[in-house]
Amino acid sequence: MSAIQLARLSRTELKVVSIVTLLLFLGLLGTDIHLSALPEMMRAMHTTRSMMQSSISVFLFGVGLSALIYGPVSDVYGRKPVVMTGLVIAIAANLIGATLNDIGPFLTARFIQGVGSGVCVALSRIVLSDIVQGERYAITSSYITLFTGLSIVLGPVIGSFMLTRFGWQANFIVMASMLTGILAVYACLCPETNVHRNRDIRIRNVFANYKAVLRNETFVSATLLAGIGMACFVMYTATSPFVLQQQFGLSPRLYGWVTALVSAGLLVSRSLLPRFIRRYGMPMMICLGLVILIACGSLLLILNGLDVLSTFAFLLSVSGVFFSYTFIVLCASAMSISPFTDKRGAAGAVYSFSQMALAFAVNSAVSLLSGNAVVLLGASYIVLPTAGLYLCRKMRRTKREETVHSFRAEQTRS
Repeated sequence: MSAIQLARLSRTELKVVSIVTLLLFLGLLGTDIHLSALPEMMRAMHTTRSMMQSSISVFLFGVGLSALIYGPVSDVYGRKPVVMTGLVIAIAANLIGATLNDIGPFLTARFIQGVGSGVCVALSRIVLSDIVQGERYAITSSYITLFTGLSIVLGPVIGSFMLTRFGWQANFIVMASMLTGILAVYACLCPETNVHRNRDIRIRNVFANYKAVLRNETFVSATLLAGIGMACFVMYTATSPFVLQQQFGLSPRLYGWVTALVSAGLLVSRSLLPRFIRRYGMPMMICLGLVILIACGSLLLILNGLDVLSTFAFLLSVSGVFFSYTFIVLCASAMSISPFTDKRGAAGAVYSFSQMALAFAVNSAVSLLSGNAVVLLGASYIVLPTAGLYLCRKMRRTKREETVHSFRAEQTRS
């Protein structure tokens, strides 16, 4: 962030942004820290690859579902008590998960982990949008996620270290410890940011708020686009441990470091995004992310079809996924939530649920299909972004219609 942009943040805003960054980092780490251990956990729990992969999907579904509760409740009671409650749930679920060796109870614990960690993902966006909006939100968010992207880089490295030294259970104990730390920091240092409280929490009014949010066509399209970006990214995280460790023979430790190396693209893309937004705008960046995904999928299918797919070729083919995730999800998040004020919690709730539910549905459906994991991954990277390009076109048409309507209304008033 430039010195001029930093000057736009007050001391209080900068403190909130720093705490939100740590909060989001730990929320995302819950997905990534045990990736290196997935094949080992599959053997320990005597289950199948698809069931083990579903531990990621179930976690994400818990994240999305909980947002429907956290968002509206935080509109009434404030962000702070809701964040603290979610963190306590996540801490308890991680400690319980470390004691389980059966896939059924473990998936239940993962769902509860998602419910608790969902407060980090859902309310971090809402807390940020309480203090910055519009392109300022997108630019600030890109710098926040430049750091939080380290969860994807460091998660598999930390997880592989804990796996080889202490066993897969240590990953969840470490997560519980870090969540306890951010709980203490948030409780002591973060002020309440919700200054537009909506005191009516009756179920009828909650659903009325959801309905009002869903009437906004830009919100709906942007949320679906974010879901596509998230689904494609999660497909990589769920598939890569098995492809790289079982198909190409990488050790868990080497998998962690290789994943960290490829994930550096996430940090590069997030450092470039503010400049690209100022120059090209958010809709164009979303389209670019979708095109990158299609290119990744095509390359995967071609190399696999020619039977020349190697570890390096696979990693090269999926490297663009990290750029596309940044361009699509961050821009779509800003476009979906920024238009709202008193319904920002409801907007964040619907956004988070829809994004995670779509990722859960897509990954669950793909995991049930039999066939080559690389082929399924490549085909998904073509089909889903193609649908996303249609949504981008629809958003542009809606924007033009809104502009024409506003112009005509202004002429009528004058």
